Amino acid sequence: MNTNSINTTQACFCGANCDFSSCCQPYINKEMLVQTAEQLMRSRFSAYALGNAQYIYDTYAKSSQAAQSVENIDDWSKACVWIALKVYPVVNNVNNTTEQFVEFSAFYIINNTLCELREKSRFILEESMSPTITENTEVKEQLSLNAPLKQWRYIDGDIISHSELANIKRNDLCPCNHYPTAWQSKKGKKFKHCCGK
Repeated sequence: MNTNSINTTQACFCGANCDFSSCCQPYINKEMLVQTAEQLMRSRFSAYALGNAQYIYDTYAKSSQAAQSVENIDDWSKACVWIALKVYPVVNNVNNTTEQFVEFSAFYIINNTLCELREKSRFILEESMSPTITENTEVKEQLSLNAPLKQWRYIDGDIISHSELANIKRNDLCPCNHYPTAWQSKKGKKFKHCCGK
């Protein structure tokens, strides 16, 4: 899905209380660089919701990319309907400038089953060679100095739980109505008219 074709007032997929265009879209479109591990995690969730496998692959740490492929990521992201993200507070992150953890639950639907993946993800700050940044003048100036650019990257995560929460029938209230961070407009729609379409 082309992120430029999305309505600019679309609620962000990551559940932040702002529009997609002012939240994850600039990172996914490579108009800005993420500044925190949480921003990267949120933008990766949004990329899963959009089916943007290339961004997900590009934001893996170099040491983790060898075990991944854009094709496998694409298959997994598009097999699911990603409905909501919940981020949990993590202690002892503030003073670590090169490695941070983000704990989250991702809620998704696959084969008419609502699932929750809870994970504590590890992110590292690593040097990256000249990414393609289309808009941000400050980043362009930094790149023009030929200085190594450090960016947050996802390295791995510990799965805390991976659960099937409910089987969904077509006439059931769509599960996205139960999650305040779900990006869909919650209008009391049945599953078959909402995330089950």
